[in-house]
Amino acid sequence: MMKSQHLSLAPTSYLLLSLTSHADTSFFSPVAFRSDKLRCHQMRKPHIFHRQQVTSLFRNLYVDDKSEGPGSSDEGLPPENLRNELPDVTIFSAETDLLPANKIPSPKTQIDVDEVDTKFEKPHSVWYKRFTEYSSHSDLSDYDFVLNDKELIESDPALNLLSSEIGVKEYFTKKYSPGTANASKSGLPISVLLERIFDTVEDVWEHLRRMPYENGWAKISPEEELTRKTVVVLGSGWAAHALMKVANTNKLRLIVVSPSNHFVFTPMLASASVGTVEYRSMTESVRSANGMIEEYIEGKAVGLDLERKKVTVKLNSLLKEFRGGDPPTLDLEYDHLVVAVGCKVDDKGVPGASKALRLKTCDDARRLRTAVGECFEYASRPDVAGPEYEKERTQRATFLVVGGGPTGVELAGELYDLTQDVTREHKGSYPRLRNNVRVILVHSGSDLVPQFEPPLRAEALKSLRKKGVEVILNTRVSEVGDGFAKISTKVVDEETGEVIGRDESTVVVGLTVWCAGTAPVSFVSQLLDQLPESARSADGKIKVDKWLRPPMKDQSLMGSVLVLGDAAAVDDGNNGLLPQTAQVAGQQGAYVARMLSRGYDLEVTPPALPCTPLADCDVFADE
Repeated sequence: MMKSQHLSLAPTSYLLLSLTSHADTSFFSPVAFRSDKLRCHQMRKPHIFHRQQVTSLFRNLYVDDKSEGPGSSDEGLPPENLRNELPDVTIFSAETDLLPANKIPSPKTQIDVDEVDTKFEKPHSVWYKRFTEYSSHSDLSDYDFVLNDKELIESDPALNLLSSEIGVKEYFTKKYSPGTANASKSGLPISVLLERIFDTVEDVWEHLRRMPYENGWAKISPEEELTRKTVVVLGSGWAAHALMKVANTNKLRLIVVSPSNHFVFTPMLASASVGTVEYRSMTESVRSANGMIEEYIEGKAVGLDLERKKVTVKLNSLLKEFRGGDPPTLDLEYDHLVVAVGCKVDDKGVPGASKALRLKTCDDARRLRTAVGECFEYASRPDVAGPEYEKERTQRATFLVVGGGPTGVELAGELYDLTQDVTREHKGSYPRLRNNVRVILVHSGSDLVPQFEPPLRAEALKSLRKKGVEVILNTRVSEVGDGFAKISTKVVDEETGEVIGRDESTVVVGLTVWCAGTAPVSFVSQLLDQLPESARSADGKIKVDKWLRPPMKDQSLMGSVLVLGDAAAVDDGNNGLLPQTAQVAGQQGAYVARMLSRGYDLEVTPPALPCTPLADCDVFADE
């Protein structure tokens, strides 16, 4: 008798499978073939099966629907008319070239029939239908085994990559947006909502399962310790933090490397810079994010050896005021390297921009809070107290925010709210500056927050101008000096809409905050030097596929490096890239955590669980 395979899934995944597949559970049953040992393949995660994979798949896996069991002479073999017509194919397309040579199924598998005390169930209807189409296709040379959207969800409702975090918004925006053939007023399909719900339930289960280990009531067994993969995570931002929260640390040995020992809830940085929110309310220690993290190292990656799977880390100089010498470096070996190093502020090409304040870390927020208070004091000095110094007071109390992205918009709004509060009559600290304070937001584009949808852009502009913020669009800052900034505004012909020139002017300010532009950090350039040239995006980021894997020169290393967050250039499906927002980075981090925790083989394309047509394994023990 055959022994069934025990899939390594969380209880919630079992529950989801039972809820979504009770009507037709044959896809869960092993589709058997005969060789030296009885083997089993589970149809998990395939989106597109290219022709060689299909050819070998049906040579090995097809079970004739009319077979009556072991007594049938043709049991487990393809139809007679296909046995000699399925040609051998050795040339892959660009996408299938990512499949390692040792993962390619042999096209000349010999099928021997053994005795088995059971009858075989009918293959799942989706795969059976596709085989029928394949066998009747007139030109086998160009046939791709493609599932449509409905079949894709039905084929594996619990572990479908498309319905995981990455790509869901783009997929359903395109498939179900108003005006399309698939538009629906009911919102997301119930199957996807269920999968999202059970992803969340599985995350909760992971947190609960972790509690006995965090409290010392249980320990990881020696058997589990031997099978744990080492995952080195570079960074402590949104992507890295989400990965730390969701990862199954019984299966993954997490080593986190970051120059900052805490995660910052960046939307609150603007509030912290004006004193509305205290710093400890928007931060979480890396060590507290997951009590089972193997190790946290305060430092930054300065070197990488992809072939040897080793990253070089330079430790922070924590006691530089008391001790001399350079901090040491160390090498870390990994099974998977998660690059979530974020980006840096791009101020190149603008003279003086490097001296402007910025808002990216807690330290930046502290400096900005101090500077804002000093600006109010500077504008309130007795030397500019008289009515004849009205203009001078206004110049000293002018705040210039450069950049109309999320950070710049949030900061401009918070600064204006602060100025209105501290200049109230009788209650404010600086009532004499009531008519002198200005907040100016300069943005080079025609819309604020271009990462978001057009209605949100329009609402951001309307809200700021309604408050009293001076928003200047289509304007670049060409120089930042001591108490001034030079700006250049496009001059547009009202009739043709063409740019006919630029208007140069100088703004006298008390404080300039640079929130415009981002650039990759130095480690991204080091990684790109070891990747194919096709991995480099136009803005210097790392191109990745839908599973967040960069292309590799050595295909055996595919999946050993994953790039998330602001360092990654991810196609959004509309000839663009996913925006550099906290939402995108957080979803990518959770997605990678689930993919690694569930044990996907990331060498193959698409990634597959250990028992799939792309990753053969024995699952039945001999009697």
